[in-house]
Amino acid sequence: MEPLYRAGSILMKVNTLQGKKMVENGLQSGDFSLPQSWPSCLLPPADLDILQQKVAAVQRELEDFKKEALKAIHYLEDAFCEMNAALAQQEEQAARVKQRLREEEDRGVVRNKVLTFLLPREKQLREHCRRLERMLLGAGRVVQGVPKKIQAN
Repeated sequence: MEPLYRAGSILMKVNTLQGKKMVENGLQSGDFSLPQSWPSCLLPPADLDILQQKVAAVQRELEDFKKEALKAIHYLEDAFCEMNAALAQQEEQAARVKQRLREEEDRGVVRNKVLTFLLPREKQLREHCRRLERMLLGAGRVVQGVPKKIQAN
């Protein structure tokens, strides 16, 4: 037996299989209007008009919801694109920073090699300068110990 449902103050006899198909089709198409195959004697015309108005109102609300949902989806897509662009820019910047860091590390390695070469050479030159200074100072002492007459010649 088909169940009875109360809609407002009206008892309706509903064919559940046909109603289920109508709802599924309505959800897919957005059309909840009654099919022509349904006999119009189910509801009095006044109640049928009220029901059709309510269905039309639900359809408008559904369309409004669809518009809002699409608007939100477009907003999210735009935000996603902006974030992807920002991410790509950050990745490019990170790649440039890594490249500069590698170049700076390479220069540091070269500097270390140069310093490793120059430090012993600097030590040799300092020692050589000290020897030359000692020789010069030693020669000056000899010159200072010689009388002025001899220095003038």
